[in-house]
Amino acid sequence: MPFTLTRHPFPPRLRHMRLASRTALVPRGAEGGGFVRIRLQSEGSLDGFTSPGAGDHLRVFVPEAPEWTGVAVDEGGNPTGPSRTETIVAFDAQAGWVDLDILVHASDAAGDAGLIGPWAAHAPLGSPAALADPKGSVVLTGSPAAFVLVGDDSAIPAVRRYLGVLGAGIPGLVLLETAFDPAALGVAVGAGVELRVLEPDPARPSAGLAAELAALAAESPPAAADDVFVFACGEQSLLAPARALLAAWGIDVERAVAKGYWRRR
Repeated sequence: MPFTLTRHPFPPRLRHMRLASRTALVPRGAEGGGFVRIRLQSEGSLDGFTSPGAGDHLRVFVPEAPEWTGVAVDEGGNPTGPSRTETIVAFDAQAGWVDLDILVHASDAAGDAGLIGPWAAHAPLGSPAALADPKGSVVLTGSPAAFVLVGDDSAIPAVRRYLGVLGAGIPGLVLLETAFDPAALGVAVGAGVELRVLEPDPARPSAGLAAELAALAAESPPAAADDVFVFACGEQSLLAPARALLAAWGIDVERAVAKGYWRRR
């Protein structure tokens, strides 16, 4: 087989960090949404921290708004405050930092802009945070004959990393459901790779992606079943059509990555 997916479990580890910097990647406008890249810095090195897989993610805990003075913990010192799972963008274990791209939601009618976004966008530099190391990693090695990468805003950092791992010269299809400019988020596709951008429907997240997957399932796969890599992650409802595509193309679920990253309330 020309490529493999190897799953590696990692031991649990909690890190105490500080918000070291933030960079606005794509402001969305007056409603307040956008993407911000933050760097979390430890006081020393991140001994044992690793992220070999393109879709590796960790859990980040932040202080309660509006004070943002400290991460709430229980009697055992375990963080109990607001937390979200985020894809690792970049890291340097020796230098002690991790970069994350955080989606900052525009406030809805009730004023809810999410948990992590407001902290990432507005907390003072130096604010504390806690990280739980990745529980494991899925590492792609080798070169598939073709690939399909599918995701919404929550999956864009992983899509970007997978594009880097796959490199040039492999034909593929990238399906993104986002209101942002993918180029501004660093999503660049080379020759032979088609990029389709779908406008999100807030009432039906991942619905456009699901329809595209259903259409793909009715077509023949672009290569032999064991030679096509599929990554499909987004709102929980995307999982069923992603698995239907794998079944239609005869792809073993263990040779693909299909996950619900979040669930609509």
